[in-house]
Amino acid sequence: MKKFILTITAPLLFSGLSAQIRHVTDTTRQLGEIQIVGSRSADRTKLNSPVPVDIIDIKSLQQSAPQTSITQLLQYIAPSFHSINGSNAGDAGSALNLAQLRGLGVDQLLVLVNGKRRHKSANVNWGGLGNGATGYDLNAIPVSAIDRIEILRDGAAAQYGSDAIAGVINIVLKKQTDHILVNTTATTRRRGDGVSTRTGVNYGTKIGQQGGYLNVSAEFATQAIALQPGRDDAGLYNGPVYGGGANTRGYDAIYTKDIDDAILKSRGIDRHFFDQRGAGSNKAKDALLFFNTAIPVKEQVEVYAFGGISRRNSQFTAVYRLPGWTERNNTTLYPDGFLPAMDNGITDKSLAIGIKGKVNQWNIDLSNVYGKNDFSNIISNSLNASLGAKSPTTFNAGSYNGSQNTASLDISRHIAGILHGLNVAFGAQYRTETYQIIAGEEASYIKGDLQTIYRIDTSVAGVPYLSNAGLLALNGLSPGSQIHAGFRPSNEVNVSRAIVAGYIDLEAKITAQWLVSAALRAENFSDFGNVTTGKIATRYSFAPWFNIRASANTGFRAPDLAQFYYTETSTSFQQGRAIDQVTASNKSAATRALGIPSLTPERSTGYTAGITSQPVPNAELTADAYYVKINNRVGNTGNFSSNDNNLPPDVRALLLQTGTTQAKFFYNAFSTRTTGIEFTGSYRFPLGHGSLQLLAGGNFVKNEVTGINTPKGLEQYKYVIFSEAERARVTTNIPGQKITLQGAWSTPVWSLLLRTVYFGPVTTATAQNANFPKPDYYFQELKPILVTDLSAGYFFSPKIQLTIGVNNVFNTLGDYTDPAISGLRNPTIVGIQNGSAGIQPFIRLYGKF
Repeated sequence: MKKFILTITAPLLFSGLSAQIRHVTDTTRQLGEIQIVGSRSADRTKLNSPVPVDIIDIKSLQQSAPQTSITQLLQYIAPSFHSINGSNAGDAGSALNLAQLRGLGVDQLLVLVNGKRRHKSANVNWGGLGNGATGYDLNAIPVSAIDRIEILRDGAAAQYGSDAIAGVINIVLKKQTDHILVNTTATTRRRGDGVSTRTGVNYGTKIGQQGGYLNVSAEFATQAIALQPGRDDAGLYNGPVYGGGANTRGYDAIYTKDIDDAILKSRGIDRHFFDQRGAGSNKAKDALLFFNTAIPVKEQVEVYAFGGISRRNSQFTAVYRLPGWTERNNTTLYPDGFLPAMDNGITDKSLAIGIKGKVNQWNIDLSNVYGKNDFSNIISNSLNASLGAKSPTTFNAGSYNGSQNTASLDISRHIAGILHGLNVAFGAQYRTETYQIIAGEEASYIKGDLQTIYRIDTSVAGVPYLSNAGLLALNGLSPGSQIHAGFRPSNEVNVSRAIVAGYIDLEAKITAQWLVSAALRAENFSDFGNVTTGKIATRYSFAPWFNIRASANTGFRAPDLAQFYYTETSTSFQQGRAIDQVTASNKSAATRALGIPSLTPERSTGYTAGITSQPVPNAELTADAYYVKINNRVGNTGNFSSNDNNLPPDVRALLLQTGTTQAKFFYNAFSTRTTGIEFTGSYRFPLGHGSLQLLAGGNFVKNEVTGINTPKGLEQYKYVIFSEAERARVTTNIPGQKITLQGAWSTPVWSLLLRTVYFGPVTTATAQNANFPKPDYYFQELKPILVTDLSAGYFFSPKIQLTIGVNNVFNTLGDYTDPAISGLRNPTIVGIQNGSAGIQPFIRLYGKF
């Protein structure tokens, strides 16, 4: 029987309370509006909250903003939120737009829906901002289903559990029953490529006469193939095409460019035939369905449910395999080479069911929430070079999935007779998590030229015999399906763990001006034991228009099951050269042989202090400073090279079996310190026949590495254990400054939006080799960029609005990759600051019936 541990936290405010929130059309809700996340009190607002919370109205953004997905809408309105298309990652990670808060990791925030914990994506990301981590697939929820989004910008593990180090995002679903809402948007890029569409429908109806409702949303979106943004020749390949060793060397006196040009002309193609595709936006189709319902069963008691299903198909295309790239192409199958594609089928399911009511002045909420995320991997237009001309061209590379089931009992009460009011909340939670990898077909992972070799030994009696001398790759051709090798039977896992938690939360008004809250939570994980976290917060009102607030918290993040058990083989590029790499499971023999220990939880300490103010009517200001220290963060090591003769036999065997030349591992490699300041402000006033609202927000953050954990016996590998690329990812890959300025004018007939977002400079670190003991990296600083959006809307009637506009009016793209790291291709836009594809005009039709 699992050990039950009592804990204290702020349980979630009932979804019924959101009915108290008045409707406004501002892109950020008014400070005085009631919130759900971050406090248990029924009268807690953004203005008098002891911690910083943003409340973002989705309806007005849907009508006027150029962006259409949840992550991109938040990227351009919430200062501490950061997300870019495809998370700047490759393979399956390019299908996701992962989110970050306060410059911390994609797995160091928690997402709730209607105040209930949501499941994560099953995918482990490679490259980009989420390297080696899982995160939340926010775009699996239709925007049409969302009423508002609340962002708690403070550590909240003591209130909500694992992951809530940077903060919490709570998605509140619509409950409206009066209208059918229709929203359809189309946008394109500068050259007519990358056309995207998104159409959503929301319908609500009353159930009975006691406040019951059913709200349903459906959404369908498409994304066409996109070219590289920027110059027309961005990414153009300049090296040998048909000559042997293409993509690995330049022209020489024997094989000249003239020879290639003559062959290209005879084939009726030019060098753009070998261009890369995608550029941060995969070809995709999404279909999403969500619902939200509540039915009163008696006075002060209701049954509620919400959830949905989505099916999204995303196609990632990799670097073109040139016809003369003999290690990776077979000209019998592909005389002009091939552009391999990875088709990810992403199925996401969720269902929450609960009952809540009031018994003797105690609010009781009993619920169960289930969610599952499933990734399939089909590789097409590819081959397994080691199988020669017999290779298939389409492969089932396997699949993986993760699920979460959370049963919760939350009990709370407001006691008016103690001090100036006391809120008491406590309860318990039981959560199970699963993770599964299913192997692909044999041709997707096999190294066809790998043969057993034998040597002649002699017995004690002098009799010669053949003994096994191991394996040898005979032709040296690349194994597995190109772009992404399939999962092997030895990679298959089907694992689970259970988490038991208890909590208590107290929030007291000591005086009419002074609020104090405290939370304590303890959890037991079946795979690594007990964790206890706590939080205190306070707010003092000097005047009705001025408050100060502060908080302190401890937090943790349990490594995801995927980080323990995931193994994969893929291709990366160093100075334009392809390198086959394997990522070993943290539970593998190779990991243990190398001396890397099992993963442990990340631990954090955080502090926040700030002010809120309403200096004049219709003006609102907040400013908060924050400090977050995280010990033993989980990441990927750098690359251990097959050229290193000191590697243990188990590691060398892994490299040989997978046909790879470099290996990396999951490890609690480093600790960090994050400091920053955030501010938000708004002012609304009448103008003409309407009103003008001005918004400003900013986040200034600095991340530093404070310690590196080198395992005992691996001191000579300290520059590999924690690489310069990983250091840059967690410190300088995210803009240290982000400032948003926005003006929105609206009348009964017209609406205008003008917005500019400043993204500060970033620095990247690109591996150039795996030299021992210290690999070489190229550092590139990218200059700041300003992105301006403009839109105008016209109401043909109170029910129909047409909006046209432009995202990135001035076609700001940012810097290109330095020629030193672009290899044999022309430089391309890095796009790591905002993921912009350049200027994108859009048109939108909104209807309310």
